[in-house]
Amino acid sequence: MVSLKIDKEKKYILIAGAVLLFFGLIYRFSPDLDFLNTTTEEIQLKEKKLIKYRQMVREKNFLEKKLISLNRTIDRAEAGLLTGKTPALAGVDLQNILTEIVSKSEIEIKTMRVMKPEEFEAFDYLGILIQATFVARTRQLKEILYQIEASDKLLAIKELKIRSLRRRKEPGMVQTTIRVEGYMAGE
Repeated sequence: MVSLKIDKEKKYILIAGAVLLFFGLIYRFSPDLDFLNTTTEEIQLKEKKLIKYRQMVREKNFLEKKLISLNRTIDRAEAGLLTGKTPALAGVDLQNILTEIVSKSEIEIKTMRVMKPEEFEAFDYLGILIQATFVARTRQLKEILYQIEASDKLLAIKELKIRSLRRRKEPGMVQTTIRVEGYMAGE
């Protein structure tokens, strides 16, 4: 009988040890076993995360459409840039545009020169500046200014100096020095 009693005691000790070992493992790895700790707070946090992720998925489609729209806008705006691989060639393009605009008003340009290109630090574009001097009537000057602003190319009038010429034969004539800036893609 004594041998049976020892066997039963060993069984109970082994079972108790196994149970203690099982609970020890659960305690040790419980942070990794989320299914054992499903409290209402954790469920609410997971629901909030799920709502946030769904919102991000909905915004993704909106943001992709917005990106496409912005890329189209950039493409349209870049169509207004001066042609030419170098600032010198872009300057020639701007000179041709300005000469064509002024010649439509039947005016002759006295002087025209290309100024130093202006770099924009925040963007990858260069400003090409042309200075031109001509004599015109105020109505012709108005037409020229309108044509520059309405040009297919993106042009800006940076500086405009007008000096009245007091001629008895031709009243209303003004000498104009204008600086027009066009833009090209940076190098």
